[in-house]
Amino acid sequence: MKSIVPIRSYREWSIKTKLLAMTGLLLLSSVFFESYLSYTRYTRDFQRQSSEKVQQILDQVTLNIDTYLDDLYRLTLYPYRNEGIMEALEAPPGGTELEQLEKRRLIENYLDEIMIFPRGDIVRVSIVTDEIYSSARLPTKLVPDEKMKEYDWYKQALSSREYIFVPDSGSAAGESGGKVRTFSVVKQLRSISNTQVILGVIKADADYSGIIDILEKAGMGAGGGLYILDAGNEFVYSSADEHKDTALSALASPASISGGYLLNKAAVPRIGWTIVAVSSVSEMNREAIATRNRALLFSVGAALIAMVALIVLTRHFLKPLLSIVKLMKEVELGRTDVTFQSDRRDEMGYLAAAFNRLVGRIGIMLRENTELVKEVYESKLLQQEAQINALFNQIRPHFIFNTLNLISLSMQSGKQEKAIEHINALSSILRGMSLWDKEMPLRKEVELLHAYLGIQSSRYEGRLIYTIDIDPALFDHPVPALLLQPIVENAVVHACERRKDPTTIAVSSAMEPGRLLLEVRDDGPGMDADTIALLRRKIERMEDAGDADRPRTGIGLVNVNKRIKVKYGGDYGLFVKSAPGPGTTVTLAIPYPDTKES
Repeated sequence: MKSIVPIRSYREWSIKTKLLAMTGLLLLSSVFFESYLSYTRYTRDFQRQSSEKVQQILDQVTLNIDTYLDDLYRLTLYPYRNEGIMEALEAPPGGTELEQLEKRRLIENYLDEIMIFPRGDIVRVSIVTDEIYSSARLPTKLVPDEKMKEYDWYKQALSSREYIFVPDSGSAAGESGGKVRTFSVVKQLRSISNTQVILGVIKADADYSGIIDILEKAGMGAGGGLYILDAGNEFVYSSADEHKDTALSALASPASISGGYLLNKAAVPRIGWTIVAVSSVSEMNREAIATRNRALLFSVGAALIAMVALIVLTRHFLKPLLSIVKLMKEVELGRTDVTFQSDRRDEMGYLAAAFNRLVGRIGIMLRENTELVKEVYESKLLQQEAQINALFNQIRPHFIFNTLNLISLSMQSGKQEKAIEHINALSSILRGMSLWDKEMPLRKEVELLHAYLGIQSSRYEGRLIYTIDIDPALFDHPVPALLLQPIVENAVVHACERRKDPTTIAVSSAMEPGRLLLEVRDDGPGMDADTIALLRRKIERMEDAGDADRPRTGIGLVNVNKRIKVKYGGDYGLFVKSAPGPGTTVTLAIPYPDTKES
């Protein structure tokens, strides 16, 4: 079934439709992007702050547990404050039954006094020497009656001056008759009169209510939990069993967020515990999500109101512009007598006046167009001619100076005959230059190269060997004057002048479809990658000057490339290949009317 309303492509939309569509898209995109960006940034900052806050709570919990353990540790030092108890403990075993009974009553009464302190978590305090003395709040069997030496905590206490922490020392009967898990703190007892004598150990048993009170004060809120794991990764305490696996994963992973939960951990080093806090990210972000949704709905509503206002304003402001577009279509059909009537003084009024002036001048511009094109074309030709003259005059003094310098060196070295030959060759070259126009047959260029290279070969006394292998069939082809001489001169200076080994310079020709290739190749030292890259940039950009920190090199090559491009266009020019060792090859490409290949 065909659609009743045809769907037009975007290019066929009117400017009003495009403006409304793009503005609406930008408004809605900015609203959604800003909402998403604000929500993401808020949740990231909130999670970071929440993690820092939870970590601070864990650090405080760790500190409170340390303080709580310090209180238990101090409890094991109480016997040292009572001289009578210490004397009774230091008394040798034995004696009458009455004496033993008095000793037991004295020590256990003292332990009863210790248990009077309002510490409901301490269930028993025991002193183990030659006998076992204890005082308990509840019925318990936390201190064995026999085989004392078989218990690890007892052995450790006798062999160490440090406190011994026993994480699970048994169970005691609770007030309701149930069993209560306990832990113990054990400390070695030594004689006051002789600290090298070990009297026994003191053991304080406590349930976990004190530690649980500390943990419950640091609640993790809904969807979270707080856990204590011992050195063997066994749970000592858990506030919510459903997150135990998540708490275990926090021990092996450094990530702060895992499976939608924020993980924090803190260690209690002295007893080997690790406290893990698990907080639900979704619970933490619930308020942020609600705020984001409210802001998004409000922003979308505001954007829709702005779109309605934009439609009304667009229709009002674009009406004159659409009228001008209608008149422009009539001008395209050949009518130049149309005008737009408007008394507005804003940008639309200026546009209407400009349109009227434009239509009035179209006829005049059409008549002037042909003459203007002709003038521009002639001006371009004259400009190219001036550039060729300037480049030709730039090269000629450079060549003459180098040639005169060669003659001067020959005369100073006493080679008069060679100097005369050089003068005759230079005279021949100067006569040719005075007669040659801006173009010359390739034959003349070859004669110039023989004269120049002959002078240079004499100067370097056999160190310069050259060959010129150009197809005689090309001798009558016109080329720009001094086309190859600067390139050959560059090869002499950089390949032969800078070393003592023999140097060979070969000039040859080749054909491509529609192009004549003239090649100058030397077997000199070549150029490294940086130097060849710099030279190619100069040739491509046709720069006359060198860099501030490099010598002026390749000026002759740049000038030749300029002359070729000015005369023949950008499809022709000069190309350089070089590498350390093989030498340098410079290729000239100029147009050739007869398409041949050789």
